[in-house]
Amino acid sequence: MKIRTIIAAIIMMSLPAAASRVSAQSADDGKMVMGVMTKPWKCPAPVTRAASELPVSVDNSLSRHFPPIIYQIGGSCAQASGIGYMFTYEMNTLLDRDASLPENRFSYLFSWNFLNNGVDEGGFTEEGLSLGMNTGFMTESDFPNQTSVFYYSWATGFEKYLNALKYRPTEFVRLEITDEESIGQAKRYLYNKGVEGGEGGVLIFSGYSDALQGLYSNYSGPSETGYDCIMEEYSTDGAHAMTIAGYDDTVEFTDPDGQIHKGAFIAVNTWGTFSHDDGRYYLPYWFFLHEHENQYLQNDLLGVAVEYREYPEIVFRVALDYTSRNDIALRMGVGNKGSDSTPVYDYPSPVIYNQGNDFPMQGQYGDSEIEIALDFSKYTGKVEEMAEPNYFLTVTRSNIGSELGEGTIESFSVYDYRDDPASPRIYTCESINHTVLKEGRNMFNIPTVEPDQCSYTPVMWLNAVTGQPVAAPFVFRTADGKYAKVRFSEYDRENGTIRMKYVYAGDGSRNFE
Repeated sequence: MKIRTIIAAIIMMSLPAAASRVSAQSADDGKMVMGVMTKPWKCPAPVTRAASELPVSVDNSLSRHFPPIIYQIGGSCAQASGIGYMFTYEMNTLLDRDASLPENRFSYLFSWNFLNNGVDEGGFTEEGLSLGMNTGFMTESDFPNQTSVFYYSWATGFEKYLNALKYRPTEFVRLEITDEESIGQAKRYLYNKGVEGGEGGVLIFSGYSDALQGLYSNYSGPSETGYDCIMEEYSTDGAHAMTIAGYDDTVEFTDPDGQIHKGAFIAVNTWGTFSHDDGRYYLPYWFFLHEHENQYLQNDLLGVAVEYREYPEIVFRVALDYTSRNDIALRMGVGNKGSDSTPVYDYPSPVIYNQGNDFPMQGQYGDSEIEIALDFSKYTGKVEEMAEPNYFLTVTRSNIGSELGEGTIESFSVYDYRDDPASPRIYTCESINHTVLKEGRNMFNIPTVEPDQCSYTPVMWLNAVTGQPVAAPFVFRTADGKYAKVRFSEYDRENGTIRMKYVYAGDGSRNFE
């Protein structure tokens, strides 16, 4: 598997110690850092400034890797900030791509719609990032953000899901601001993540918003970054997630006691370009260091490490047609051989697992048909334990919601990309044929090696009167003509044992292989 990874978790609680463990890397040299393969930092020009020295200001929101300002749909702020801004920025930094193009921006609706129960519900950034570790994230080209058709909808299309699997979060980064030293750690992360010559990151925070009534677009004090909107008092209600994309140490803030404090983060909101100053405002460091009654500002900042995978290893392709998506739960598994009737290993799917409310598979205003790709690559080691892998898909239909839905499974295939990513091995379940899903478990399997078939003489092996094995031999024959004679004796019904004697052709020409 070809994986390019950029690590965002370099800054530790003791920043100088973390920085001392990481050195600059050449343009061709990959290096294991804290157990993760990192890709060398892309830097447009040599950097001679030591990692311990910080510039007066940084504004990553102006980078070509940072997307245009978002006007969020509904209560999607956590996903708009975490995926729309942060994940997009980090992935484009890794791949050196231009975020102005929709194919290089990631759809926050993709994750939000799997998490919002099919209605306008909020959530947490961590939920979306955790989902993306298993599903990846679709680009806006595959799942646009600002189209009403996609309101609460789930994406459909195997190729779209397959493309999403290339782009994944790998690890959370957490920075807690409690004092001036930890503000310095956050600034260093924004500047270069503690790596000399490295590129900076962005961070997510949350707090009360209440329409951000304490924001004032009249700041005319010192600044290097030139924004005219500053927070002068914090709201007392309405939780909201936003992004910190930089800082400016020259900004001045006067606290309620009339004392002047220097320095502010550059916060980016998701309320469109007409809000604040082109969607941005100064958030003075002071607010993270002082608690006030009825005010809330989370001092835990969240970052993310990301990776790009050129191809997966094993993927399940599943198509369903069902009228109530919260009835359905999918599980993926693998057995040891084609004759297995149940999987040896069995795992829940990250999506389509009793979620999404009492709506059709594509959502309240969508169709009941859906086709997805489910990544089974993390279980490749389990597959390699099996002599003749037999893949299982379990569709459990439950009565959840106002009424029981109905529908069918349309198709199930497994794509194995391990030998040749350009031409995967495809195993297809031939017996589905639009199978109606019954209540309870519906299990489907695909053996990668067909089980041997044989025939036998149509006679009883037990005497109907004595209950003992008959003396005559039985002939078992395979489909390709091999055979063996079998004689039963010494049957013990109580202990469940029997003795079997095999009679072979002397030269072996007709015996079982």
